[in-house]
Formats: sequence, structure tokens, C-alpha cells
Amino acid sequence: MRIQRTLAAALAACVFVTSAPASAEIIDRVAAQVNAEIVTLHDIRQASVPYLLQKGLDPGTLSDDSTRFRVYAEVLDDLIDRKLLMQEAAKLDLRISDAELEQWLAYTRQQQGGLSEPEVRKQVEQYGVDYDDYREVVRQNLLKLRITRFRVGSKAKVSDAEVDAAYRERYGAGAGFERYITVAHILIQPKTQSAADVAASRQAAEAALARIRGGESFSEVAKATSNGPSAGTGGKLGTFRRGELDEQFEDEAFGLDIGEISKVVRTKFGFHVITVTDTEDRPNPDIQDRKEELRNILLQKAMERQVASYVQTLRGRAFIDMKQ
Repeated sequence: MRIQRTLAAALAACVFVTSAPASAEIIDRVAAQVNAEIVTLHDIRQASVPYLLQKGLDPGTLSDDSTRFRVYAEVLDDLIDRKLLMQEAAKLDLRISDAELEQWLAYTRQQQGGLSEPEVRKQVEQYGVDYDDYREVVRQNLLKLRITRFRVGSKAKVSDAEVDAAYRERYGAGAGFERYITVAHILIQPKTQSAADVAASRQAAEAALARIRGGESFSEVAKATSNGPSAGTGGKLGTFRRGELDEQFEDEAFGLDIGEISKVVRTKFGFHVITVTDTEDRPNPDIQDRKEELRNILLQKAMERQVASYVQTLRGRAFIDMKQ
């Protein structure tokens, strides 16, 4: 709250006012002193856009006065933490090289859909931020991670029990297993995509379905009527889990009980009559990947808690003067 009051009073002297005379000047001032260094209102304004971008927020929200003051308060708090961490990094002689910075910038561009450097530069500069200043903010972010790992990284641990609990919470108690179904089908493929051929294929599939419902063996009807590659085996396709079959096909198939016969289903391959001959719950093959993803998320949160604790320690040792 003290930061917000300080900013509200200070910013009144430095923001643009549309009704002000054309000769009015923006007055910069010191917002805080952190040991032997200062944070100015200009620093806060310059850091606000990168701060919002790294959080995935729209810098356009700064046009609203109440939002701008709130963001500036958060940015001032962040800049104080950065000053403390950068001062600590200097003591430890930690730095981020230009090559490391370029590697990270290339990675982030890839994560943004393969943007080119000129595209990112344009995106940053449209908010009035110099691209070189943006690069230095990113460098500071990387240095912040480095000093955090150096000081507290080894203390951030995540147990297997925590990962298991997070897995159950996200995916459910039975998510360690996945349903597999063994399926057979009759496939009637239209000779062409003409309306007449498509209608004839649907009619043939309906006729095959009627024969099965009339008591004939699914396998024998498949051998006699299907023109798919599995006709010779009585329509046997194999055993699958979700995601391995055509979407329309599997939506129908996974809703069937063993021995149940589907309605006629159309997919891009043609018209199908489907049956499930067996089901089985198997260990989910994605479980380890999912758990590793959750472990990384939990580890990041644990590191963030360690960073917050470490920064509080630095704040306790530092001289910080919030200017009124």
C-alpha cells in the first residue's frame, strides 16, 4: 500500500496529461533508493512493458490510469528485487554472455510461433520500448535465474509423493491406466464421391448391419460384404487406445460394450459397422511424461518460493528508501 501511495503522488508529476500545454515537460524523479543505487520513475515506465509482456499481459492496459498505477507499483517492487539480485550477482561475479542471451531469445521466438527477430523487435517497439533495453531486461531475467540456482537451486526439491499427489489431482485417481479396446469393423468404401456412389455405400452398410442384427455372425458378414483391407480376417482391426483411430470412428467405438454393434458410422474412409470384441485397462504410456511435466512445474514453484525467501533476506540486509 505504501508503494502505491508513493507512486500515485509521484506519477501525478510525470504522466502525460492531454489538456496540458504543449510546452509541458515530463518531470523524472527518484522513486526509491536501493543501497547505493536508485530507481527512477523513468526506470519504472521503461520496465513496465517488458514486465507485462513476460507475464503474457497486454501492455495496452497501461492506457488506463488505475491499471497503470497498479502496474507501476508492481514494477517498482520488481525493480527493487532486481537491484538487490544484480548487486548480489556482481559480488559473485555472475553474468550472462551475449551468446547465452541470443540463444535464449531464439528459443523464445520459437515458442512464440517461430517469429523472426525483426517481428519481435517491431512488437516490442510498438509499445515505445527500445529493443536494446528489452534485451537487457531479458538478460537480467536470465541472470536472476542463474543467481537463484547458485544460491538456492539445490534447496528446491520435489518428492515423488508430491508429484503423485499432483498427478491424482489433475488426472484423477485412475489416470495411471488407460482403456484399450479390440475392435472389428465392416468398411464399405464408395467407388467415387458422387452422390449416387455415396448413397449406395451407405445402403450397403445398412444392409450389412441388418444381417448382423438378424443373427448372422459379424465375422462372416464382414468377409462377405466389407471392401476394406481387414475383410479377410472377419474385419479384425486390432487393439487401440484413444487418439490412435479416426476421431469419428473412435468416438463410436469407445462408447460400445463388448459384443455391442454400432450404428453405421461415416468417416473419411467410408461407412463402418463397428464392434468391440475385448477391452483392457493398461498402464498409461504417457504417465511418466506427464509426471515429469508436473515435477518441473512443482520445482519451478518451489524455486519461486525459495527466490521470494532469498529476496526477503536480501531486503532485510539492504538499505531501501521509498521516496515520498
